[in-house]
Amino acid sequence: MESARILISLPFRAEGMEQEHPECLRHFDARDLNRFFAALEREIRATSEESADLAVEEIVVGNGSCAHLTADDLTGLIRTVRENFRVSPDARIFLTMTPAGFDFYKLSAVRSLGNAEIRFEIPGLTDETLRAAGYHCDAQKAMAAPDCCFQNGFRKYSILLTAVRLPREETEMTVQKLRDLRPEAVILRNDAEADLAEAAEKTFSSAEWLCAGTGWYREKLPPASRCTVQLGFGPGGVTVFEGATLKSTSDFDFYCGHSDDFEALVRHSSED
Repeated sequence: MESARILISLPFRAEGMEQEHPECLRHFDARDLNRFFAALEREIRATSEESADLAVEEIVVGNGSCAHLTADDLTGLIRTVRENFRVSPDARIFLTMTPAGFDFYKLSAVRSLGNAEIRFEIPGLTDETLRAAGYHCDAQKAMAAPDCCFQNGFRKYSILLTAVRLPREETEMTVQKLRDLRPEAVILRNDAEADLAEAAEKTFSSAEWLCAGTGWYREKLPPASRCTVQLGFGPGGVTVFEGATLKSTSDFDFYCGHSDDFEALVRHSSED
């Protein structure tokens, strides 16, 4: 039995620079969310009928932001996967979120999922940097998301610093504040500027943190993935098996109308 990763691509992201997530809807409403979840469930059910020989070891929800989903949306999404696939009891669940909209109720939902981890995408911790990066929250609200985890004893979260241009004083302040919240990891985007990398290296140079690539990990490095197959769901989802990589269409309307026809989704992607 092969080990599999399920990658769910969310098409909703109202924050961040548009060019970083060009396939995500910037303006959406409850109707769009309902259409997506109905289409996603059809896609998952159709795919599961041909995937009985796979053991799911990882569930990754990203591209867009989970912050736009309610607590019930989050638990319902993972429940749908578990009802249709053979999911290992200790399967790891990764959820990507921007800070806006995260609260205690969503944290409680994440905890109920079991072995779940959150990755917060944060461009900086000043109002000016957040506005420049296309975020709608101020620095206080951005900090409230990881602080909610910290204050409630949840440590299975990491920070992805997405900013590439920060004043030196803000660079040092940002890194030190994030260190004090003791996340599992602080990871720099690959194109982060030298000042940010130098500040992180200086701040996290201790026995408590381990460096790997562009990330610093508290106490231990993450285990290597055991998955040999990836099943991609949602607009722009990427499926990998037997050495082939197939990408689903990123056209939201086409996806919602053809989500249970994998060949049509891939064919439409090549025509986009």
